[in-house]
Amino acid sequence: MPIENELIISESDYEKLARLIKISRSDATAALDKELLKADVYPDDLMPSNIVSLYSKSHFKDLITGGRRTVTIVMPWESSVTEMRISILSPIGIALIGEQVGAIIEWPLLHNRSTKLEIIEVSRATKRTFSKA
Repeated sequence: MPIENELIISESDYEKLARLIKISRSDATAALDKELLKADVYPDDLMPSNIVSLYSKSHFKDLITGGRRTVTIVMPWESSVTEMRISILSPIGIALIGEQVGAIIEWPLLHNRSTKLEIIEVSRATKRTFSKA
């Protein structure tokens, strides 16, 4: 499938996120809805493996400090900062979903500063162990 838009999302993730947006109207869900409008929706079995999706581990590097982090994007009720399971409705969750390895995201910091994050690896979830949705 040719990639036409900036983001790629699987059908199953799209369905879950569309339901979340429908039942939980907030600034965060409005921002997520805006991001989903930029996405090409792929059948689950045709999803490229290098795309950040729900439950995949996303490895990224701060291009300014060199620091590295790994997070898993999950539904809001599954989030756990200590386990680096980050809500899809968090700013980083919204920024990462649908992006591919190599993408660079401008990330705002305190005091009018910012940094750049590069997605360096995506590890696909073999089983979505957190979700009850």
